[in-house]
Amino acid sequence: MVSQLLLDDVLVVQLAGEININSLTDTRTCVEQLGIEDYHRIVIDLEKVSFFDSSGLGYLIVLIKQIRMNKGLVALSNPNSLVKKLLSTLKIERYIGIYESVDEAMQLGLQAS
Repeated sequence: MVSQLLLDDVLVVQLAGEININSLTDTRTCVEQLGIEDYHRIVIDLEKVSFFDSSGLGYLIVLIKQIRMNKGLVALSNPNSLVKKLLSTLKIERYIGIYESVDEAMQLGLQAS
């Protein structure tokens, strides 16, 4: 499941549930309907994500690249301990900021370099 929240000029994309090969088509369709290309600052909130499989992680990486190709700034927030461990194992933090909250991601992760 995907929902959105607009805070100031930041689009918060809230992912939920298991992001895996079975849910990926629905997740992708929902994200595409958000019109993320219209936003320059985006936080992907992982608070309600319980699981990623390799397909879900691949999609997350593609989504991050897509946002950056559109000259957007992007950060991740609120991963639970399982998701955080998975992201850390893959060293995702080398490429994107991972923050404990949406507020922290907005303050620290979306600054132009």
